[in-house]
This record gives sequence, structure tokens and C-alpha cells, in this order.
Amino acid sequence: MVYKSMNIECLPDAKYVVNSTCVVKAENWNKAVLFMDCELILPLRNSTVQMELFKKGYNNRYHPFLINAAFNMCDIISKRNFIPYGTIFWKIIKQYTNVNHSCPFLGHLFARNLYIDANSSFIPRFPLGFYMISFKVSENYPDRPSEHVGLIKYYVHAAEMVQIKKRRDQISKSANG
Repeated sequence: MVYKSMNIECLPDAKYVVNSTCVVKAENWNKAVLFMDCELILPLRNSTVQMELFKKGYNNRYHPFLINAAFNMCDIISKRNFIPYGTIFWKIIKQYTNVNHSCPFLGHLFARNLYIDANSSFIPRFPLGFYMISFKVSENYPDRPSEHVGLIKYYVHAAEMVQIKKRRDQISKSANG
């Protein structure tokens, strides 16, 4: 089974983020990787991520599916909180991003070659189909209401691994040669 990245949409708030780019690059039939870049112009000191999972139904629309969790990213990174979905999210992204320190975050943030490895022990096995994972990022303040920082919509296809078949002439060349 593989989780192939299909698309990504980045919808930042211009008050916090500028020069945002999100791209999916296919590597082969079974794997596509994400590249994301952005410039934070205001620091994120106490950011919360609301992660929601949606599954595409027979009517070609995405419907809520299993996960709707909010977690403080600063607490997860500094290991002050161990919410399971936040911990799984951090384990997936930390090796692909330059976010390698606790809060505050400011300046250039990026992710390179990010993908979901279905063979990881902490990734649950989902039914085959198309999924959308929504990440709503907000900045929380103690003295005023929280502010929206951005929204990331990540589209994934959970499918069986594609096996590449060799042509007969390639098989006979490798057997003879």
C-alpha cells in the first residue's frame, strides 16, 4: 500500500505569510513528493494546528472521516504535550523541514521531498481511496482572540502499489545477456 501525494493547496493570510509556494512533484508511479516554501513576516509564538481528515465519497465530494484534532505545535515540538495526532504529524514532517527548534518561528520556512511513508510503524492503514487532510494554522494570544495564519489542503491517494511489468523483449535480453 502507498499514500501518493496528488495535490496541495496553500492558502496563507497575507498578514503573516508572503511568497508562499506549494508544489507536488511526481517521482514514479507510486511516489510524489511535496515542496513548500514561505516567508513568515510576523513571528508564530503560540501556534495551533487543527488537523481534519476527509474521504472522497461516491458523490465526488470530501466528507469528514475519523480525525478532527487540534494541537499546539509549540508544545508538541518542545515535548510538553503528547497528543497522538500532533506527535504523528511532527514525526512525519520533522525530517523534511527546517523547523528544527521550538517557538517562536520567523523567517523562511520550507519543506523538501515530503511524503507519507506507508511502511512507518506510526501511520495507520486507511481504506483505499482519495483523502484530503486539512491543516488550519492559527496564532493564539492570551489577551485577544486567535488569528488565522493559513490553511493547507493536502490531497492523498491511498492505493495498492503499482507493479511495473517488463516487456517480453526486455525479459529475453536480461535472460540471454
